[in-house]
Amino acid sequence: MLAIAAPASAAQEASDIYWNAQRQEITGRGDEALKSYAKLLARSPDSEAAASNLLDAAVREGSFIDAVAGGEAAPKAEQADSDAPLLLLADAFRRKKWGEADRTLTDLEAEGDFAFMMPMLKGWLNVAQGRDSGVDVRTFQSSGLTAYYSDDQLIYFDLTERNIAQAKLRLRNFRGYDEPHGRFLAGHAMGEFSRSGDAEFESALGRQIGLDAGNYATPPVTAELGLAMLFARLGLALDEQGQPQKALYFARIANWIAPSSDAAKLSLAELFDRQGLDAKASGLLKVIAPASPFWTQAVVNQTQLAATPEEAVAIARSASEMQPASSQLKLLHAQTLEQAEKRDKAITVYRSLLDQDAGGANGPRRAVYLLLLATALDANGDWDSARNALEDAAVLDPQNAQILNYLGYSLLERRIDVARGFDLVSKAHQLAPQSAAITDSLGWAHFLRGETDAAIPLLESAVKGAIADVAINEHLGDAYWANGRRTEARFAWKAAALAAEGNVAERLTRKIDFGWTKETAAP
Repeated sequence: MLAIAAPASAAQEASDIYWNAQRQEITGRGDEALKSYAKLLARSPDSEAAASNLLDAAVREGSFIDAVAGGEAAPKAEQADSDAPLLLLADAFRRKKWGEADRTLTDLEAEGDFAFMMPMLKGWLNVAQGRDSGVDVRTFQSSGLTAYYSDDQLIYFDLTERNIAQAKLRLRNFRGYDEPHGRFLAGHAMGEFSRSGDAEFESALGRQIGLDAGNYATPPVTAELGLAMLFARLGLALDEQGQPQKALYFARIANWIAPSSDAAKLSLAELFDRQGLDAKASGLLKVIAPASPFWTQAVVNQTQLAATPEEAVAIARSASEMQPASSQLKLLHAQTLEQAEKRDKAITVYRSLLDQDAGGANGPRRAVYLLLLATALDANGDWDSARNALEDAAVLDPQNAQILNYLGYSLLERRIDVARGFDLVSKAHQLAPQSAAITDSLGWAHFLRGETDAAIPLLESAVKGAIADVAINEHLGDAYWANGRRTEARFAWKAAALAAEGNVAERLTRKIDFGWTKETAAP
């Protein structure tokens, strides 16, 4: 007689779906896991786990429909995810359902969630409907968090409302160009000033973020783009605060609100990269076009994602050939060649960059090119040529602490001209006293002059600034030994030996075992 299996209970079936989805996630089948979580939510619409897992999987895989389904289910769960309404706000923006968006903001405000964002969210909702933003700078300054995240947002509001003169003034006073959100702002603003006929200010913005002069294509700043940039910035900030899943969620919302935004793609790709999702990051970077002001950064990021140094070289070379006038891409090509230990070729590229810049009036920029060339020449064993490049660089930019330190320390290290080396690193330290490397150079210069009492405090300060640096720890150990502090010397050498390799590791071992000798002195 054949036995007939009893039908599985609904709870057992849901459990099977859940564990199957978990296995699919673990084995890297994210798209299949997403389907399983969607099926699980359909079976258990009141399940917090089903809604939460579906939302997380949809964020990773980029399925807006599934994300909304998870977000809409979240409020029904016993412990609702307070972030879910932001996704529903994005959905309302995408569908231009302003009434829904307004109700979502009303609910968020009543619950007190994301209060610091509220003035910006309300402003963009107004702009999206063709109304005045209603932005009041005093409101933006009322909260420290609101003020912090509104420095770029105020300018986006100016650009959307065509307050170009006000935007220009704020851009001149803006201090965040070295941050991702500042670079995004400059790239978008370039397009607006190009369209307004102010090519000079457009070029000035490009220089702020290291772009060569060129014809860049950026879409007009809209409410969707301004709101997306807020979410993109928050995503990167959340990741830095150790909240990777929430960071990815905010970055996805930015992309869903403004799917054509290259800046939003860059932000999301950066978070994918940080979380080890290289294929997803690379896929986003590759769709950014060469005409975009964000393309060069996308190329840089692609080289960092490359599986091998040779692949990075190929990416950089191809990009440089596409835009041969770009000094930034030429620099990238040279640097990838150095990382691939193809220094001869890197030196050739650096020299071509200097030839290309021969008529340039920017002495500090040319000095940096010479510094990079000198570094490659020195590493390639051609110190004489490297020194000539450094001497030229120091003439072009006598206030560049890195150039003065490199030249001065090299003279000290080779015992060529200790007196001049001391003068150079002393000046470098005056210009950049916070630099551990430069502080080490000055301390070592004092040591070589026999001034151990002056050397030790500087070297100790340098170690605090670069606690794992091999050379700095060895220098401190040598100075301790010369000052009769033998036990402390061995502790410093042991700290240096932790990361030392090759001949340096062997030299440190001998010093630790037998003490300092002329043969084991640091160079």
